[in-house]
Amino acid sequence: MPPREQAREELRQKIITGARALLSETESAEFSMRALAAKADVAHMTPYNVFGSKQAVLLAVLDADMAEFARAVHERHVTDPLAEIYEVVGLCVEFWFSDPVFYKTLYRELLDLKGAPQQGLTMPLREGFWRRLTHALAERGYLHDFVAEEPLAINLRRIALQAISVWIARDLSKPEVEAELGYSVSLALLGVTTPAASLRVRERLLAYQTVIATADARSGETN
Repeated sequence: MPPREQAREELRQKIITGARALLSETESAEFSMRALAAKADVAHMTPYNVFGSKQAVLLAVLDADMAEFARAVHERHVTDPLAEIYEVVGLCVEFWFSDPVFYKTLYRELLDLKGAPQQGLTMPLREGFWRRLTHALAERGYLHDFVAEEPLAINLRRIALQAISVWIARDLSKPEVEAELGYSVSLALLGVTTPAASLRVRERLLAYQTVIATADARSGETN
């Protein structure tokens, strides 16, 4: 990388790191770009010069987190695509609960909890990620021939976003969030997977369903 590009990339990383720290510390995305510059220890106009807007900074934070997530998935070395989807479900929740203030603050800002995501945000795992997983399902023969990969990927992506919205709104426990996400993913897969694969999906669905039912029963007892 040429020195000028390397210097710019170093500035990008400093700003992204600073933004992540501010999100965790302030529990709000209402910080100013000047405050971000101070946190990142850069000149006060540098965040604007590098990113152009705070929305672009927040999306860059999301992208950086996605890159870290993708590496974590890759390091699990799961070769079966159906097993990998459920590995992703568990890893999503591991990430979210590793720094709940950061994730809730980031997604509260980036998600329109009354409707669709804001422009530029597609999902917590960005578009190509679910496309790769659904393509792997099709390649392994786990999907019925009538299933189109792209709509399925879009649906799974929306499910992941919805799980974050529910977590933010209801402040669920870690097992409950994983069950909410896994149950919805299982429902989406149950009708589109071939018989052998759908049996595996059904087992997962029933396990998640038990967690949800138990949590609802406890909630009913306390209300």
